[in-house]
This record gives sequence, structure tokens and C-alpha cells, in this order.
Amino acid sequence: MNILELHHRFRRYCAVEEGLAINTLRDLESTIKTFVKRTNAVNLSDIDLGLLREFFYEGKERYQWSYYRFVNYHKYLKKFFNWCVLNRYMKKNPILEIKKPKRPQRLPRRLTEDEARKILYTAFSHSWRYEYERSRNHAIIATLLYSGLRRNELLNLELMDVNLDTGILLIRQGKGGKDRYVPIHHKLKYVLKRYLTDRKIAKKESMYLFVSSQSNRPLTESGIKGIFQTLRKMTNIYFTPHQLRHTFGSVAVEQNVALPKVQQIMGHSDIQSTMIYVKMSSKALSAGLNAVELF
Repeated sequence: MNILELHHRFRRYCAVEEGLAINTLRDLESTIKTFVKRTNAVNLSDIDLGLLREFFYEGKERYQWSYYRFVNYHKYLKKFFNWCVLNRYMKKNPILEIKKPKRPQRLPRRLTEDEARKILYTAFSHSWRYEYERSRNHAIIATLLYSGLRRNELLNLELMDVNLDTGILLIRQGKGGKDRYVPIHHKLKYVLKRYLTDRKIAKKESMYLFVSSQSNRPLTESGIKGIFQTLRKMTNIYFTPHQLRHTFGSVAVEQNVALPKVQQIMGHSDIQSTMIYVKMSSKALSAGLNAVELF
């Protein structure tokens, strides 16, 4: 059986029966295309443990894969081969014999409070092309910093998902396909009110909250990238949407928000993901130690 033809059927199964997100489907497709290109495998019968090992060894040695790149290739190929076994195209999944590397114990980077303030200030004070852009870009940074959303969750926000009266954001189909409610911080509420006013003046009629300055189409990943590139240059601070999310999480822990609440707000399926912010918080560590009577 031809690998790419089989993978096309597999992707349809993942999209229809498992309801996987479009980004995950793209990653699945990218993985198999890279695998086929680098191994020259055409048919499923070409795949064996030796071929797979060479693919992963070359990825690590020649292409300098990070731990996360290695794990993603392993995960997506494993999923495809499991489907092949289930549908009797293969007798067993050969990738099960390949071990994943040990996960590095690195803490994610967060911004300092001064860096966060500088980025927020610059987003508002920078001379953007239009007044609408100033209000929108400031609201984007504020939303990420004050609510800890993921980039795609921000881009998928619709007008109806923002309730300033109740102070709640509805996050639809976040990671893992789960909905959740996120409280709107009082500072973010003020920023969003101003943005919604300027959005109305700019006659933006999209159902999505954040809209392109040139049309009524929703803001895209490339649009976010452009905004961040400008702000990095203006502030001389390198930061990503996910680092703003990490900053929110660690500050929430420092401000003594209960871990289960932080977990719920950030949409973590496992509280162990939330626990990382305890490790990131030097303030929480110092406060805990200073409360202890020593000697």
C-alpha cells in the first residue's frame, strides 16, 4: 500500500471521526511528507525498524532536532501506524521499539514585570498606521498577559465570546477540544472597552474579535507575527505569545491564586502542567522560605 495514499485516508479519519484541530492535521501531514522524503519509502512494506531508527537518528544528529521535535515526530508516526495496524495494513507498529529521549528539565521563560509593562506601554504608544491598530494591538497584548490565552485561542475569539457585563471570556474548543470560561481582569476590561469602541468606529463587522486593519477578515497567525516583530524591535525584548501566557501563569501563582483555579483558567488538563509555575516563581519560593523559622 502506498504510504501517502494511506495517510490521506488516515487524515480524513482524524478530521471526521476524531475531530482533530486543523493545526494538528497539518502537523500530521507535514510529518509523513518529511518521513517519506528523507527515507525514500514509498510503500508501507518498505518500513521496518531499521528504517525508522535511521530516520530518528539522522533527525537528531544531522538536523539537530530538539526534544520536542523528536517527540512530535514519534507521536504522529505512532498514531498513523497504530491506525494502520487497527485496519490490518500492518501486523504491528514498529515505532514502539524506538525509545523517546528523556525530557529536559528546563523552565519556560517568562517576562519580568518591567518587561511586561514596557511591552504594554509600547503597544499603546507606538505610532501604528491607524488608530484602530493601536487599540487592537494593545488589546491583543493585554489579553494574552491578563488572561493567559494561547495564540490560537486569542485568534478564535468571537465577539459573542466576550461579555464585559459578567466579566467572562468564553474560550471555545481550546487545546484538547475543550470549552472553558476565563475571568476578565479589571484592567483588561478597560482595554477591551476602548478597543470595541474603536472597532465600531473603524466599521469592523467580522464575527471575530480581532480583525485585520485592511479588511473585515479575522486576524491571522502572520498578522500576530508582524505585530510581535514590531514590538520586539521597539522594546528590544524578545518575546512570544506563549511567553506572555507563561508570565500570566507565574504571576498568578505569585499572587496566591489557588493552583486549581490557575489550572482551570489556563485550560491545563493535568495540574502537573500548572505546577511548573510554582517552580518558575522565585517570589513564591522566597516567601515560603522566609515564613520558616530557622535556628
